[in-house]
Amino acid sequence: MVNIRTGIRSEEVRHDGQHVLFVEGGDENSIDPKVLNVLFSGALRIEPIGPAFRIRAVAEALSRYHPTYYFLIDRDHHKDSEVDRSWKEFPNPDNHNLLIWRRRELENYFLDPTYLVCSKFCRVDVQVLGDMILRLANERLFLDVANWVVVSIREELKRNWIKLFRNPAEFTSKEEALCKLKTTAEFTKHVREVRRQCSSKEIEKRFEKCLDMMTGGRKELVVGQGRWHELIRGKRVLTQVVNSTCFEVKATSGESLVGRKKLFEVVEELLKNGGGGRPEDFDILQKLVGERVREHRA
Repeated sequence: MVNIRTGIRSEEVRHDGQHVLFVEGGDENSIDPKVLNVLFSGALRIEPIGPAFRIRAVAEALSRYHPTYYFLIDRDHHKDSEVDRSWKEFPNPDNHNLLIWRRRELENYFLDPTYLVCSKFCRVDVQVLGDMILRLANERLFLDVANWVVVSIREELKRNWIKLFRNPAEFTSKEEALCKLKTTAEFTKHVREVRRQCSSKEIEKRFEKCLDMMTGGRKELVVGQGRWHELIRGKRVLTQVVNSTCFEVKATSGESLVGRKKLFEVVEELLKNGGGGRPEDFDILQKLVGERVREHRA
């Protein structure tokens, strides 16, 4: 379970004008900072500060005061148009220097068997690795689709759908205040919108849409069809793959590593020595932030 920090003090995010990339994760031992520290090789500070909603809040609060702060979150439920715009415009102060991964989670970038098999710790061929990834993804297909529906509805219902009142002259008594509240049209509209989004028809529509994106219109996941590599819960699948007998990682003591330590060794080694199969988004991110760092240091 990720240990989420519940408060962020100003001194924790102040970095003397230097470049900082804020990412998801409970601490420096989360996978996002581990991977990004390798990717940027110390060119900027990587700071995990919790889940996406916290990163958005910090971005909205700090980006205009600190143009060298950047913010990176998982794709989760975000639409293609929003994701593509974040990459096209990043870093964009009007969007709080916020970037959204093109894939559901960072781990999804490692679910390509032709890339993952390049690990020196891999003990099987690309076919065995690909079959295992596909099997594990199929096992959780309907769970992930259902959760995508839940998250998409939940996040949309969090939107700021009503504005606060401003004029004290309209609230001179208890009766007047209650009348103003009860006759505000936004409440009725919001109740109607909640009913629409939570209706059986809307839930089924969203489920079918996500399932179709995942499978490419097929009954189950197959290689080369649909967008399941991007949208499946990559964290769970990658952890299972790496912690199987397909990979063997030993400590200097000779003891076999397991769990997160094993996962970190595999992904870090891949980033450093995995040949030319590194995901393109890693290179683009490195270039986008690297160019901004060089501009400010020039």
